Amino acid sequence: MPDAGEITAFSLVLLRAAAFLVSGPLYAFRGVPVLLKAGFSLVLALTIFPVIATGTPPLPGGAWGYGLAAVSEAGTGLLLGLAVSMVLNIARMAGRFIDFQIGYAMSSTFDPMSGGQGTLLSRYLYMLALVFFLIMDGHHVMLTALAGSYALVPLGTAAFNGGAALTLLKIFCGTFTLALQVSAPILAVMVIIDLALGFLARTTPQINVFLTGFPVKIMFGLITLSFLIPLLGVVFRSMIDMVQRDLYLLMRVLV
Repeated sequence: MPDAGEITAFSLVLLRAAAFLVSGPLYAFRGVPVLLKAGFSLVLALTIFPVIATGTPPLPGGAWGYGLAAVSEAGTGLLLGLAVSMVLNIARMAGRFIDFQIGYAMSSTFDPMSGGQGTLLSRYLYMLALVFFLIMDGHHVMLTALAGSYALVPLGTAAFNGGAALTLLKIFCGTFTLALQVSAPILAVMVIIDLALGFLARTTPQINVFLTGFPVKIMFGLITLSFLIPLLGVVFRSMIDMVQRDLYLLMRVLV
């Protein structure tokens, strides 16, 4: 029979694992049943706990000590999952940049999967990135990082300070930069088309450039994107490397 200390330690392991999965990209879709989420979190905690049980530090006693440790573990899991979600949102951010330039931003609708507003290409690129993430074993990287976090950040020892906020800010800046780089070729083509339409409007005022520009920009934007799709595998591969690096950096500042 497990003693009270083992039960306490297991509950804290479960809290970090559940928080990590809830804020991560794998549970971002509302269609996933709650029982499935809870069951997978429990199975994951049962798998990890025997590995880390021997190295678990003494946990604080009493209700207050356990409450603070529970908050610490939930916060650690949420921060780690948020870091992964921010990296995967590179595709969604790049899609929003492209949609805004080619005119799809005006057709933004409610996305029932994410629970917010979304545009066509942002949803398409995010789903494509998630598929590549799973194909390239990105979920294995996530679960391995979660298991390793218990060694780098032992139970109840996480320190939430300015270093964690600064690391998350750096992760966001990196994702924003990469999203801009991914969408840059299409944005450049749109600038050229805007200049051409402006020149056409000056030389031939009879043409309604506003109505003519919509199908032209959409056509050239989608054609350019079709040429970029085969090259996105390199970007998605670098996203998995970013997940590994950013999770390690975040865990280092939480100690």
